[in-house]
Amino acid sequence: MFFNRRLSVTSCDYLARLKSFSHNARQYLLFVFLTTLNQGIYGVIFNLYILSLGFREDFLGLILSLSSASIGLFAIPAALICDCLGRKNTLLLSSVLYTLSLIFLYNSTSRELLAISSIAYGVALALSLVTGGTFLVENSTAYERMHLFSMYYIIYTVSILSGNMVGGFLPGMLADILSFEPEGAMSYRLTLYVSLAATIISLLPLSYIKEKSYPKNANMSHLKVYKSIFQSKTACRMIFIFCLYGIGWGVSLPYFNVYFDTILGADTSQIGIIFSASQLTMVIGYFLVPMLTEKLGKIKLASIVQVLSIPFLLMFTFTSSVLVAALGYVMRWLLMNMANPILNSFKLEIVSNEQRTIMNSLTWMACYTFVGIGTYAGGLLMARGQNAMPFLITSVFYGITAILYYVYFNEVERRQNA
Repeated sequence: MFFNRRLSVTSCDYLARLKSFSHNARQYLLFVFLTTLNQGIYGVIFNLYILSLGFREDFLGLILSLSSASIGLFAIPAALICDCLGRKNTLLLSSVLYTLSLIFLYNSTSRELLAISSIAYGVALALSLVTGGTFLVENSTAYERMHLFSMYYIIYTVSILSGNMVGGFLPGMLADILSFEPEGAMSYRLTLYVSLAATIISLLPLSYIKEKSYPKNANMSHLKVYKSIFQSKTACRMIFIFCLYGIGWGVSLPYFNVYFDTILGADTSQIGIIFSASQLTMVIGYFLVPMLTEKLGKIKLASIVQVLSIPFLLMFTFTSSVLVAALGYVMRWLLMNMANPILNSFKLEIVSNEQRTIMNSLTWMACYTFVGIGTYAGGLLMARGQNAMPFLITSVFYGITAILYYVYFNEVERRQNA
């Protein structure tokens, strides 16, 4: 009886916080849903599409690393553009550039044009990433912020899930209808074309966002903001954490679909199902994050789930079974990604209002620059047949990140809540 009453009170409080989301936050969540549909299809198909064109894993690693490095290197200019143009206009610019870069990526077979388009793709994502987190913080209050970030990841996950399913099954359906090879370049390309529709439609909710007037660092110049951030030990530690996280992410995560396809022999429909299952479990995980955060605290929860994800990642180093690898992938995805709402909200809570855009850009720069380095290294390792090594390296870096995150920030959170 007590448990039921407590659950009822918790559910009512959860719903109340969801209803308190602002108009701008709701429009942004719709934009995220539409944009991420494309990313879900891209995540299953794009790497396989590049390999189907006759390129090797080392070239795949190169263009993936160019995208990631571009995100990192353009993160700081993106912050300046965000402050100059405003949040809404920056998101619109990002969406247009994102669409154009995908059109070229999906149509070119030239190494040079694929590389240039990958850089443009990274620049577009940098604009979106730097603006998005800041936009959510500025359009929420402490009352509903953790729930808003969790809902962002729930919507992101549901959209990725839908895209994964489409990406897994559509190539085979198109091949049957049009008499193409199911795992050939043309089937993959047509599937990628389908994904562009949602990206174009995503411009509509952005147009309904009501731009707020923000002080463009009236009290602090950009140079002073950078200086103040680097003078903060807490902020510098957070940036360092994102560097370590980026290396671990980049070495193995972009290659899961390649590993399932070339090493374990899974077809695209199986990969789509596995990726979709991981997203489905994530919906449950993101719903639990706010409640677990209130019980355990943000930092403790983020560190625990990251450590628990490592044994499941290590399954990839010894198994030849698609089923075992699928279980490892789903559980690793669930546990590791439960930390994301915490990582991406807490990093902005430890700095002042004037520092948020710059702090957001610095952490994404640190993360994605090292993702780029890790991705290129991971591609080289896989091209040389060292297929287990990327997962071992990722496990080591994730373990170090989880421990340092707790050591650095648990006391910071306690002081905030005191």
